[in-house]
Amino acid sequence: MKAILVKGYLAHFAEIENTLEALQHAVGGYIETVPLPAGGVMIVDEEGRLKGKPDNAIASLAAGIGIVGDALIVGVDGEEFCDVPAHYHSLLRLNGQI
Repeated sequence: MKAILVKGYLAHFAEIENTLEALQHAVGGYIETVPLPAGGVMIVDEEGRLKGKPDNAIASLAAGIGIVGDALIVGVDGEEFCDVPAHYHSLLRLNGQI
């Protein structure tokens, strides 16, 4: 599935397998979801703060709350994750990616 991987001040497209194991590997721990507006969700490490992971500026801006560690932004279709919606691609402009 096409996702946006956000690491601190860097964001880029990533192709992530839509499995629990792949999502956990991408964020470095057990996953927690943060709802985003308009069909998006952010996937983060639920123990990121306990592990002392660094602040993630772009993810925090997108979520409207403080996010630490690596984050994935994907879409949702019902209860399933899917490709990131096109309107989230603008986050990559913050990083000069597109």
